[in-house]
Amino acid sequence: MTTSQRRGRRLARTLAAVTAALTASALAVLPAAPASADPTNLDACRADSRPSYVDVNPWQARGNHIDAWPAPYGIESLDALRVSATGTTRIDHWGANKNVQGDTALAPAGWPLPGERQYMLIARVTTGYVWHDARERYYVPNEWFPVGANSGCLGIVVFAGSGTPKLQFSINDSKIGDNGGGPSVTVRQWW
Repeated sequence: MTTSQRRGRRLARTLAAVTAALTASALAVLPAAPASADPTNLDACRADSRPSYVDVNPWQARGNHIDAWPAPYGIESLDALRVSATGTTRIDHWGANKNVQGDTALAPAGWPLPGERQYMLIARVTTGYVWHDARERYYVPNEWFPVGANSGCLGIVVFAGSGTPKLQFSINDSKIGDNGGGPSVTVRQWW
């Protein structure tokens, strides 16, 4: 066996070990599947069963701020949420308005949620993970996810010691400072 063949085998073994370590790390950090969110609560949301809590009055997610849902009963692991919204946001000083679904044009890199509709209502949780039924994926803490007029069912997974999550809302706009108004939001919660 030549020296270059031995180096090639050593490199292959090293790459295999690194790949195995990275895969194991990712599996240890991320929840295994949507079953990590309580299927009872997600199933109740999916069936549109009576929620444990619903906002009595819609509240405004201001177009030029990042606003947190007041969460009167808090947000805990295994809760399920569904967000609905109506209305418009003024996206500039000249009066252009966009509804909660945003434009059909997709946001480029540098926007809060690239690849999703520009000017749509978006949300994130500050700690824990969110299972987004409509997108069939998890969103990590502080990663924006699409809401629009109806978020679909969201499953909350909070790990011990990560703190109490806040559900925050904004508009998928690269500069929210010139925005005004904002959609009316209602959150339903199952626990």
